[in-house]
Amino acid sequence: MIDYSDVDAKLEEYSNAFDAYMERGEMPQSIDPGDCLARYLQTVIDNNPQVDGSDPLWVEVMKEDLIAFFAILLEQFRALQLEAMKELGLIERFKTAPIEEKRMLWQEVSDTIESQYSKYEVNLSGYSAQFQTHDKEAVFSALTSDWENACRRKLDQKEHMVLDRSKLRFEQICQDSGTKDYEDRKKLNKYIYRHPQLKEIVDLIGREKDPSKEEKDTVIYRFMPTSVAKNSSVEELDRVESGNNLERVLPVELSMPEDLFFKRYATKELQQFSGPGKDKPKKIKEQRKDPRLTKGPIIVAIDTSDSMLGQPQKIAFSLLKQLLGMAKKQKRSCFLITFSVRSKSIDLAKPRNWGKVDKFLEQSFCGGTDGEQMLAESIRVLQQGTYEMADVLIISDFLFPVPAKETQDKIDTEKALGTRFYGLRIGQYGSKEYESKILDKMWTI
Repeated sequence: MIDYSDVDAKLEEYSNAFDAYMERGEMPQSIDPGDCLARYLQTVIDNNPQVDGSDPLWVEVMKEDLIAFFAILLEQFRALQLEAMKELGLIERFKTAPIEEKRMLWQEVSDTIESQYSKYEVNLSGYSAQFQTHDKEAVFSALTSDWENACRRKLDQKEHMVLDRSKLRFEQICQDSGTKDYEDRKKLNKYIYRHPQLKEIVDLIGREKDPSKEEKDTVIYRFMPTSVAKNSSVEELDRVESGNNLERVLPVELSMPEDLFFKRYATKELQQFSGPGKDKPKKIKEQRKDPRLTKGPIIVAIDTSDSMLGQPQKIAFSLLKQLLGMAKKQKRSCFLITFSVRSKSIDLAKPRNWGKVDKFLEQSFCGGTDGEQMLAESIRVLQQGTYEMADVLIISDFLFPVPAKETQDKIDTEKALGTRFYGLRIGQYGSKEYESKILDKMWTI
């Protein structure tokens, strides 16, 4: 019996199986051969020649539709499985119970079998007749074995019935609206070519370019002598200290066993002469560029106030779809926040939420803008283990005040931990302070 108790985990498994089948033409070994949804996934790909990998957009649309369909089916499968688990629990109790407890459970057992199975599935009357002439424990064992097998077969049949009943409607919906979804997505993707800033953002967050180009500033300290080192005369040696300077080591240290000498040398515990310390080093502060190579999670915050309605909305959606597609490809978690007078969020790391994005976005575009609430939500998500060191992208016209000092301090703390804060400003009138004081980089359209 396939475990459907964790729907999100199963959807992730099917998502990976889709990618594997598209890439290699075979299902991963982790997929159970008896998994009816995995077999149906394979059938859908095989029966749709346009999903051949030559057009990634077709592949993406089909995958999203399938995962959304599976999310609905898995909830039904889960309910069926929970019901079957109750019966399997009764079977296990009856199987392991002593003979006296079996007699007490017999009425419940016989009622369950009679109401659920025909005599061809579990021949209850036949087993009852054998109790008079055969070993009771052997009869009980054979009965429970048949009963358990019948229970599992019935569960499998119910799952197949749910799939067969639902897939016809799914295929009809795909036939009616699949091309429209594809064309709509294609129109959105055109914005990437019209506005090179969008591609630059996707490349930067996706680390598609040479990773050494995307850098962070690190403060390091170098210790430099104030003068060139020179040999010290006997008069300049005024004390003994620990170290590993072989030019100043005490003669007694050279007489110890070799293994002990090298140990004390490695740990800087050799006794050596030291001068008066006239040539103390000075500390020099300098900036160094370090490449940030990790492809971490992504948090996208989209301004859905009424000032973003129209063309800005389409640009924002286009960029979001590109980032979400890239996150799926790179197996990166993605979190979406929409904000206007209040903020709402949806975790796109869960495949069951992929098909909800459009409806989620349509619920806004009214009222003013509360950037403070959006930033607070971003920080809350960053402090969860799944989204630490994320790339945060804010898409807005930035017609809202800079954050309060407390929020700014929290942003600085997250930056110090490796988070990057980026912004896409749509329009020329938004706050300039975000670009100069808060964000690591800002693009403007």
